[in-house]
Amino acid sequence: MWFTAFMLLMLALGLTGIAAPIWGLRRWNGGWRMAAAVPAMLMGLVVLNIVIGTAIDSSSHNLWPFEILIAGALSAGAMGVLAIVRRFTRRTPP
Repeated sequence: MWFTAFMLLMLALGLTGIAAPIWGLRRWNGGWRMAAAVPAMLMGLVVLNIVIGTAIDSSSHNLWPFEILIAGALSAGAMGVLAIVRRFTRRTPP
């Protein structure tokens, strides 16, 4: 039971790492959109590296889920920090 919960949590973390930057790119404006582009580019580069690496040598990325998980965790963490900073620094209209 604990292993299943752990694996579902890891899957959710990986998907959040992909979905959160896309959400930020669609919803935020200005500098916040550019800041959300950094984790999106990170995920894109990791996926591109895996695709190109496996096209050249099919055994080069045998642990690609872990690569996605690590990059997804970094991306989700960066988006979490950006969301918190954005919430506390947003100006209220007069």
